[in-house]
Amino acid sequence: MHLNNKTVYIEKWVYNKPKLMPNQDGNIILISKGCFGPVEVYEWGIDANKQAYERYEWLENDFYQSDNYWITITQEQLLQQIQNVIVLFRNNGYPDWAEMYETILEQLNLDLESSLAN
Repeated sequence: MHLNNKTVYIEKWVYNKPKLMPNQDGNIILISKGCFGPVEVYEWGIDANKQAYERYEWLENDFYQSDNYWITITQEQLLQQIQNVIVLFRNNGYPDWAEMYETILEQLNLDLESSLAN
């Protein structure tokens, strides 16, 4: 089973397992992928204020550090990113990772439905 691994490699990207417990900043990191050539990281999750976010960080050198960003995105954009990785993992032989993200997607959809009902 691939779920014993904390990371999987697909093409030039390394994907890290979601961190469902908030980090020291209160962020829940749902999708994290990094590349070693160039050294860069993308991250999608939910911040301490319960807002969906996307983060990009260039780590290779100082040339593109001004391209780093942290933006608030819509819940729908976050759900689309999760759907994208589900397809990616299925297409690359990681069905257990796809199922893990399907569970996360179901929970987020339930949370979204309950917040709309209130």
